[in-house]
Amino acid sequence: MKIVSLVTTGLFAVLSTAGFIALLSTVGLLIVLSAAAAADLPRKEPPPPAPPVGKAPIGKYPLANIRLANTHSPS
Repeated sequence: MKIVSLVTTGLFAVLSTAGFIALLSTVGLLIVLSAAAAADLPRKEPPPPAPPVGKAPIGKYPLANIRLANTHSPS
């Protein structure tokens, strides 16, 4: 811990207040830019589900096998 306090005291002594603020701003800017760059990386998406085999499409029904009753009476 003694070396840490010695280094920080030396850093504060060398840098003025404006220089220290500029250093903190630069570090903060680099952190924000690296997070934004990581958010823009492409992610692998799962493949779409396979369609069901042997089933009729939704909304379609094979009408060829249906016998409709005669609803009209002869006139």
